[in-house]
Amino acid sequence: MKNNRLKTIVLVGASVAALVVSSTTVQAAPKALKSIKIAAVVKGLDNPYFIGVKNGIVDTAKKLGVTANVQAAPGLNDETGQANKLDALAGQNYDCYIVIPISSNNLSQAIGKITKKGKTVVNIDSPVDPASLAAAGGKISTFAGTDNKAAGASGGQAMVKLIGTGKKIGLIAGLAGNVTSNARIDGFKAGAAGSTFVGPVNADWDTTKALDAAKAMLAANPDLAGFFAANDQMAQGIGQAVKEAKKNIPVFGVDGIPDILTLIQNGTVAGSVSQYPYVMGKMGVEACIVAAQGGSLPANTITPHFVIQKSNIAQVIAGKNVLPLGKYADPYEAKIKK
Repeated sequence: MKNNRLKTIVLVGASVAALVVSSTTVQAAPKALKSIKIAAVVKGLDNPYFIGVKNGIVDTAKKLGVTANVQAAPGLNDETGQANKLDALAGQNYDCYIVIPISSNNLSQAIGKITKKGKTVVNIDSPVDPASLAAAGGKISTFAGTDNKAAGASGGQAMVKLIGTGKKIGLIAGLAGNVTSNARIDGFKAGAAGSTFVGPVNADWDTTKALDAAKAMLAANPDLAGFFAANDQMAQGIGQAVKEAKKNIPVFGVDGIPDILTLIQNGTVAGSVSQYPYVMGKMGVEACIVAAQGGSLPANTITPHFVIQKSNIAQVIAGKNVLPLGKYADPYEAKIKK
């Protein structure tokens, strides 16, 4: 009897073990695309660059059949307004959140709330400060954006090819202390090494402020040979200041927004280091889908940049500068389970 009981226990134990092994090998079906909900908070849509990001998110979500709710900051520099938008969305039931912070830390507290709910946060374009994020208990699952230092360096190299080495160049930056602006300015200085630099002067990403800063810089430095702005909206203002001063000074910006293409075409601005906001929005949605389906994400993905000048402007305008002229790597797309 004792032996029979022992056999029964062994058999039952073996059956339980088999069930345990079986349960660890069965994988749940990936989450259906139509059930995935994504929220996004971008910078102000008063800058056409972020309209490009929004279009990339909306178009990709529609193409893949997921739901996407895109919210924007009330204004390009409204840090509190943007944080309030994300804070409100954090309390709602989304699988994943895409964020582009106005400053490096204004969204950290809201991201912390999202992380504590076990939800995924994808950071695109402008990075969140790691220290403020850690203090808030937040986590970024992946970052996709331009290497802003490399983009600035490309602008510096293009400038030197136009004006030569050892010349004086004015620098107009965005918000004081902004990580993105600083990286572009530092990159430009490295790319144009050997030049003399005036500034940078902060113009807060604003066209009118950049116009005024450029006028003052030209008055104080009549030997200026070029200008670099950390974004295209400021480059527009600088181009106007140069035009009013009746000078022939090349101006480079960053972003590749639609208005700057016209100014490159007519010679008001020499060039722009184009980013591809549509691609960033697209990758943000793809990353969210991969995460929602249980896939792994790379820590960082560098999105493409390209120097637009008079020599290639016709080709760029023909394609509306939505996608890069050449191929680029997208590590998220292939991981989506359709």
